[in-house]
Amino acid sequence: MGCGVAIVERSATATNQPKHTCNKTAPSNFLANVKLIQNRIKQQNPGPSRLDGRMLDSIKQLGAGLQDLSDQALSSRFGELRHHHQSESNRSQDSRLVEAFALINESLRRTVSMSAYDVQFLAGLAMARGAIAEMQTGEGKSLTCAFPVVAHALNGKGVHVATVNAYLAERDFEFLKPALELIGLTAGISESGADPEAKRAAYSQDVTFATGYELGFDFLRDQIAMRQQGADRLGSKLRRDLFGDSNQLAVTSQRGFAAAIIDEIDSVFIDEATTPLVLSSGQLGTTVEETVYRNATLVAESLEMDEHFSIDESKKALSLTEAGFELAHELSQDNSNHQLLRPWRLYVESALRAKHVMIRDINYVVRDDKVEIVDEYTGRIFADRNWRDGLHQAVEAKENVPITEERKTIARISRQRYFQRYDVLCGMTGTADGHQSELMECYRLPIVIIPRRKKLARIELPTRYFKSEENKINAIVADVQQRNKTAQPVLIGTRTIDQSLRLSAQLHSQNVDHQVLNGVQDEDESVLIAGAGADGAVTVATNMAGRGTDIKPDPAALEAGGLHVIGFERNSSIRIDRQLLGRAGRQGDPGSGQFFVSAEDDIVVRHDRGLTKSLRRISSADGVASKDFDRRVRRIQQVAEKVGYQSRREVMREELWLDKVKKAAG
Repeated sequence: MGCGVAIVERSATATNQPKHTCNKTAPSNFLANVKLIQNRIKQQNPGPSRLDGRMLDSIKQLGAGLQDLSDQALSSRFGELRHHHQSESNRSQDSRLVEAFALINESLRRTVSMSAYDVQFLAGLAMARGAIAEMQTGEGKSLTCAFPVVAHALNGKGVHVATVNAYLAERDFEFLKPALELIGLTAGISESGADPEAKRAAYSQDVTFATGYELGFDFLRDQIAMRQQGADRLGSKLRRDLFGDSNQLAVTSQRGFAAAIIDEIDSVFIDEATTPLVLSSGQLGTTVEETVYRNATLVAESLEMDEHFSIDESKKALSLTEAGFELAHELSQDNSNHQLLRPWRLYVESALRAKHVMIRDINYVVRDDKVEIVDEYTGRIFADRNWRDGLHQAVEAKENVPITEERKTIARISRQRYFQRYDVLCGMTGTADGHQSELMECYRLPIVIIPRRKKLARIELPTRYFKSEENKINAIVADVQQRNKTAQPVLIGTRTIDQSLRLSAQLHSQNVDHQVLNGVQDEDESVLIAGAGADGAVTVATNMAGRGTDIKPDPAALEAGGLHVIGFERNSSIRIDRQLLGRAGRQGDPGSGQFFVSAEDDIVVRHDRGLTKSLRRISSADGVASKDFDRRVRRIQQVAEKVGYQSRREVMREELWLDKVKKAAG
């Protein structure tokens, strides 16, 4: 089953007609050439077309003649362009697109003293037509975003710009706002925790910046507001129109879903797609005493793996056996005086999962006697998120911290379903290639590969293999010490907080000065990661920490070979490996990268125990395996990616099932 499903949630401006999951082609948008793009996606790596090249020349030619215009004349010209666009004049879509790009580029030149390179124009053209632009890391995505923004803002229906974190949303908003305002476009930002009035003000602007998840939560809040209002009685709309009574309407923030531009689109549509957006109330209404969760934890301590429960390592799924089910009930203390929200078996399974699957400083951290979730893909800590169905309380019982009340889910939607609501989707990333099928199946989004502005000078060294993680850490520290002698900066990307802490401890023991960036510290991660390019700097960071912040090696660092990136292990996604390596050698700078793999790495243990045995068997006395296992590791990654894809499909199946339940309930 694919992702092509109808969406039936009500929106603030929707009728009762369902929206479809495809990226619809609307006459008022620059999608007249979308077939040109989609016909070319059959190629392995489709790049910009000849038409794009001709339009690029026209943009630059027109732009040269705009420099003598006053600011007011520039704004008036854009206003005329919007008028012609919305009145559907006979002027061609391409000519409007050329003028829009030339005008915003001139506005950028005047406000932020920057003009687009050819590759940025080409990426903007791809996104203006409803595609994903694969732009390599460091090619200037923030400035590039301005071009699809103005293209999709011409119709006056609003454009949403989604980023992966609040820092990037605020940064891009502050960066682009002056240029947008100069040509007559308004811009706002929807921030987490803002009051409803501020939310409505942000969405009333021509362009609204927000994190992808905040856009989804704002939608869910609007759904709740309309649900609380209830269904209109027959004739109520006519009554409101006649008497001008707008107070009876539900007050919502968002005003529609015309266009969304998504930065790091693979992170939103792939990495985060297994986690639905869930809005919860403070309490379930039914209180479960702490004793129940702590009893389940005590029972879990007495159950043996394989005999009483099993764990699927590849999916991290856990279930009781028949013997475990019986023993769990025999060992349980009397729960008859306690009100349960679910069968006792599920409390025990949650306790077992908390003990054997959820690992401190990998899946969560404990701060100020509170369990806080760590995002699997970014390493970021989300203090305001809770696991569902009693798992969060089971982890709290395991860590012996105060147990919070379970929250009641009042609204939810998958990220796929939310973004499928938009008439036009587009986005950019450095690592979309390899997921063409899924992105087309779920979102009708083709990928256009944008060439690099400068030739890549990064050197990728062969992966090194080790018997144990201890051997690997020792080798990494030795490599860092060697590079320190030449003042070459080193960035070490770890998958988990726990890895970063253990590596940091070893670096300290060898008197290697370094910074640690793993979401636990209070300092601004963008500031810390920006300093990773200084000569002699050593930075240990979870893989995606500071994503979106440019690391610029200083002259001495470039002389020493540029930034060197070390991957602490191979990730479950090849894309994340590419993202990590992409932090070195930007814009044609020198740089290098290398991965280190051990028999104890998560991806090896979960997906290929045979490789674990092989690495241990052939390693030398110092724990180094000289054999090349690259092809085998790549196959493991492909298996892991397939598991991830299946998980994303399961999220969609669950949403379909919920739809059926809602319809059956009337």
